[in-house]
Amino acid sequence: MMKFTNILLGAMATTALASCADLDTEILDSYVTTDQKQEVLELNPDMASASVMGIYSQFTGIFTISTQHLDFGYPATMMGMDSQGMDYISKNSGYNWFASYNGFQGNGPDGWRAAMLWMYQFAQIKTCNTLIGSIPADTDSKELQFFRAQGLATRSFDYWTLAQTYQFNYTDNKNKPCVPILTDENELEAAENGAPRATVEEVYAQIMKDINEAVTLLENSGIDPASVIGDKPKRMVSLAVAYGLRARYHLTMENWAAAAEDATKAIAAHKGAPYSIKDVSKPGFTSINDDAWMWGMAVSEQDENVSGGSIVNFPAMSCSFVHGYTDQGGAWRWCSKVLYDWIPSTDVRKGWFLDANRKSANLSEEQQKYLDGFASGPATYGDDQSTNLMPYTNVKFNSYQGVLGQSINASDIPLMRVEEMYLIKAEGEAMSGATAAAKQTLNNFVRTYRDPAYASLATDAKGIQDEIWMQRRVELWGEGLSYFDIMRLRKNIDRRGCKFPTAWVFNITYPNDVMLFVIPYDEISANRGISEADNNKTVPTPSPVAD
Repeated sequence: MMKFTNILLGAMATTALASCADLDTEILDSYVTTDQKQEVLELNPDMASASVMGIYSQFTGIFTISTQHLDFGYPATMMGMDSQGMDYISKNSGYNWFASYNGFQGNGPDGWRAAMLWMYQFAQIKTCNTLIGSIPADTDSKELQFFRAQGLATRSFDYWTLAQTYQFNYTDNKNKPCVPILTDENELEAAENGAPRATVEEVYAQIMKDINEAVTLLENSGIDPASVIGDKPKRMVSLAVAYGLRARYHLTMENWAAAAEDATKAIAAHKGAPYSIKDVSKPGFTSINDDAWMWGMAVSEQDENVSGGSIVNFPAMSCSFVHGYTDQGGAWRWCSKVLYDWIPSTDVRKGWFLDANRKSANLSEEQQKYLDGFASGPATYGDDQSTNLMPYTNVKFNSYQGVLGQSINASDIPLMRVEEMYLIKAEGEAMSGATAAAKQTLNNFVRTYRDPAYASLATDAKGIQDEIWMQRRVELWGEGLSYFDIMRLRKNIDRRGCKFPTAWVFNITYPNDVMLFVIPYDEISANRGISEADNNKTVPTPSPVAD
């Protein structure tokens, strides 16, 4: 017993570090029975709670792979994923840390695009495995059920993220290689013998196994995160979030009716409502405590990637009102002109982006004047190292506490908002045959919360789905979900007319191997189950086309 307690305490004390996952499960299993594990944790539930907080601290870990300024955890993955699509644009300059994503550069196994996603997600999976392995599946403790659910739900999220980037969409590619499956049950065997790439179907089976158990545990425990942690409890997975995650997974797997059902459950279980038209008629999206947020990454002024005026963080690279790579380097993030032109003038979200004259009706006089100070001439869409403000630059995200030129970038970062659930519900209804219900869901949501004049013009399920895709592109802009939609919906990446830098104007037809990530060399050299021949293809950077 003493041996187990000391090892567990040591692991819990270092949960904020990548090494927190180095808990020797072989020793635990050799010295401690399942009943003893439960007894120890029931007597010391704070240990399990600390382990959960360690999992969530990894979301925003800084410099875990290198000292490069795009190494700031899952928010960097969000920005990288969005940068590969059509709607999240920045300059072709040395100040744009995500240029390799915008330009599909460094596509090989020694590139950033390979290393970051793989290393981040599997590090978090390992930490989740440690927590899950320390809590018996049949525990009758309500607290431990809640904590085990946190590990399971987060692990499912990590595998879902990986599955959509290492293989094409689920329905057409079930038997194709995806990523290795490492769990608390097979980690020792995998360390000794290696872990081959599992098929897409096998990975999704693990994802669904994890989220189904998490939902059951959260239903049985009846515990809400707010009763566990007082400060920003939405950093933890609630029952509503678990339903929401499962809705996402069903949507990706094209289990349409199940997606709609779980999205409906998530809306009902969520203690909040979408942002109102008034709420989003000004820059925002900075606080995890907002009613619309279901799950997010909690950030504080004391965090390593914030303190001391750090600009190695999400706001410094995505917000137009802060001190960071925007005001100092001109790496503004702007919206596709094609998408901007699609947004009706009656939709409040058109003001989330500057117009062609670099103005927005959503800004205060002070905010507009601040941005006007960076408008130094006509927009240049070639190589541009200047700080010149670009048309269609986003003003969706506000600065921390609304301070212009803010050097404390402690804004929280969204992982799930309830608005997404309405869009999942509508898509699930449409594609499962309930087109009338889908149009009603979509019309009611958009009219109530974004555009009173909206009316869906779609006449069939596919039309409604495409319309919802456009709504998702606007509503969830900059929140790390757009590339996953491209992959699951089999969409081309057509950047013509979008106002990309000329070197990055691509027209990539789905499926194209450049859209997939490759497994990094470090993994291939360390994992006996994967050889270079097992990897996805390394393909050249696409050739630009005429705009």
